[in-house]
Amino acid sequence: MPPFSSVLKSREVEDPVNLWLHRPLAYAFVAAVYRTPITPNQVTFLAMALGVVAAGCWIYGAPTSMVVGGILLWVSAIMDGADGILARAKKMSSAFGRALDGLADMVVGFSTSAAGIVHILRQNTEYPPWALVTLGIAGVVCTVFQLNLYDAYKELFLRATRLGSGGESHSAAEIAKVNEARDDKRTPWHMRLSMDFYEDYLGKQEGFTLRTNPWGSRLLQARWLVDADNAAIYRKHNRLPMSLWISISLAPHSYCFAIAGMLDLLFPYIVLRLTLVNGIALLALVLQRRASRLTAEAFEAKGLL
Repeated sequence: MPPFSSVLKSREVEDPVNLWLHRPLAYAFVAAVYRTPITPNQVTFLAMALGVVAAGCWIYGAPTSMVVGGILLWVSAIMDGADGILARAKKMSSAFGRALDGLADMVVGFSTSAAGIVHILRQNTEYPPWALVTLGIAGVVCTVFQLNLYDAYKELFLRATRLGSGGESHSAAEIAKVNEARDDKRTPWHMRLSMDFYEDYLGKQEGFTLRTNPWGSRLLQARWLVDADNAAIYRKHNRLPMSLWISISLAPHSYCFAIAGMLDLLFPYIVLRLTLVNGIALLALVLQRRASRLTAEAFEAKGLL
């Protein structure tokens, strides 16, 4: 097994709980299966299955099943990190792996969110059902936008600051070329579905980033030499907004959502996301626009853009 530090994305783009709890647990799991035939994609399927079963527990809705569902969702989040660690450890990272991981995240996210809304409807009969459903859908939509922005700026941060390794993602255009060249008759259906989803996901992410932050979109599309000086420039301007994006990223949402389910506090959690978390996201976006503009200006002055 490679050392723990070598299979992390970066300490600068992950929250403390994910870094010091989820990642070590995921690394321990990977160490146990490293010399077996288990593949990263199989771990991704396991994470997805655990999340779907968690959703089923929440739909059932008994107090014990809510606790079990929350535990399963938390384990699913740990496995969601383990697939990437195993891929980096076995040097099996691929566009399909990232596509499948993104599709699995979507399946788990939407299934547990739908289950949460169903449970809230059962537990809060004093409110009009349409109001609760609207609240739940608004929470899901806002969370999707927040996670997309975090993912875009996390990838840009990695690409701009990791010397010799860069980021891990691809552009929508790169995936489109892969999809155009594939042989659909010989490509398994789950690979086609995952790659089509990945292309669509990246396209929407790039479009949303362009509409909310044209300077950030310009940096995402550009390529420059990643050296110590350029990395320092990027860190100087982007460390603060990145710390805010981290606080509302997928990992904190996963374990907070799981805890809310275990304590049967899903309704307050949605309200919290629509108020406090949206406020953090708005502040992060304002600071990110400024950081992206200053970074672009600094790179323009060096002739990099």
